[in-house]
Amino acid sequence: MKKSICHYSFHRRWKSENWTCERLANEVKTLGIKAIDFHAGYLDSVKEAPSIIKSVLDKTGLILSGLSMSNNFNQANPEELRNQINTVKKWIQVASKINAPVSRIFGGNVDRNDKDLLKQGFVKIIDALGEVVTEAEKLGVILALENHGGLPCTGEEQVAVIKKINSKYLRATIDVGNYMNCGQEAYIGTEIAADYVAYVHFKDFKKKHPENTLLPWSIEACTLGEGDVDLTKCLEALKKTGYNGFVALEYEGIEDEKTGIPKSVKHMNQVMQGF
Repeated sequence: MKKSICHYSFHRRWKSENWTCERLANEVKTLGIKAIDFHAGYLDSVKEAPSIIKSVLDKTGLILSGLSMSNNFNQANPEELRNQINTVKKWIQVASKINAPVSRIFGGNVDRNDKDLLKQGFVKIIDALGEVVTEAEKLGVILALENHGGLPCTGEEQVAVIKKINSKYLRATIDVGNYMNCGQEAYIGTEIAADYVAYVHFKDFKKKHPENTLLPWSIEACTLGEGDVDLTKCLEALKKTGYNGFVALEYEGIEDEKTGIPKSVKHMNQVMQGF
């Protein structure tokens, strides 16, 4: 498996220090990582993004592990839903132009305590995903659905949505930590979705006393290796499927990025030995 770092890992410094994509890439390179994931939400324009990304990769020698899109297809307003779909289509075109090996995509956000809203949400995201996957198929872009925002969240839900869409251009982004948002152990969610994996996010969470009595725990983001995600078991589950793609650090810990990210990279290097 190959190591990468997500653009989002540096989202606080990106904003506070007014970083450019080249500054970001140089930081990744300094950490000894050879691949980078760019995030559409932090790029200024769809039109300029392809040339910026290509230039940065040429200058730094880094490999592109993916282009991450952020979207929420669980929209009550039809106009906003249409806007979300159209925006994703535009970024799929960017992914094609920069030859991204995979593009992370979301389903939608929902309050999982409301079962009716949950069911309605899945209908909306499946319809929207079906439309954007058609665009991805035309351009040969692999979309990877992440377990984020509640729709889907568990490994079972990821698999169910992917099977429903039934396209080789929709696979899974396995975010090992995000399964814990809905009370599923990270390695269990990973095992369930592993056959559909196209991309992996590496992160860690600490279990805390549950704020929501319907879940066994609440979670707090932390530096890699300081939480309750069994990263080794997750890697073992991926290895069983023959996965040899990118494992991208997505740092969300409360520790300052200047110290939390280097610590996380060090732990990632240690735990990924042999994988």
